[in-house]
Amino acid sequence: MNIPRKFVCQYCKKKDFDSEMQIILTSSGNKRYHKDKCYAAYQKEKDFKEKERKELDQLVEVIKDVHNISTIPNQFYSYLQDIRNGTEMFGRIGKKKSKQGYSYLTIAATYEDAKVFNSIKWSMKEKDFKNTLGMLKYGKAIVMNHIDQVSKRLEYKKEREQEEKNEVIDQDLTFEVDESKYKSKDDDMDISKFL
Repeated sequence: MNIPRKFVCQYCKKKDFDSEMQIILTSSGNKRYHKDKCYAAYQKEKDFKEKERKELDQLVEVIKDVHNISTIPNQFYSYLQDIRNGTEMFGRIGKKKSKQGYSYLTIAATYEDAKVFNSIKWSMKEKDFKNTLGMLKYGKAIVMNHIDQVSKRLEYKKEREQEEKNEVIDQDLTFEVDESKYKSKDDDMDISKFL
């Protein structure tokens, strides 16, 4: 008698039969997820992590361009993570947060902002930094002073684009409704049908 074996779902860690699982082939072996919600949640999380990774790569390229350097020291990545996660630097220090701060795209936009860009370039000319990490930390402090303004500007721009998109859709609907209202009327005095 062959008793079916139960496997552990990699997402919820509950055991279930193979028939209820979605199997993913990986280099380290097979991973199983419940077909209904666990696999969908796993896919959503995987897509989010991939998006975050691409945005971080874009941010790193912007920082390299602004500071005119070829590589970023590994220690600086923790500072970027603090901005992304919304880690409190003052007050209730130590409270762990995850992805509750500014997005990597917002941080990159702040680095590219003309006011911040000029401030960083000025500091690189006028100040004498001991190393690259010190220069990057100084630039990060400038970014932190302006990031809220840039974030609000980006939110306003996004809201404005959404409003414009909705207006275009409303205009299209209004035009379609107006066209359907037009009907030719029979006029008793109209002699064009006799011509």
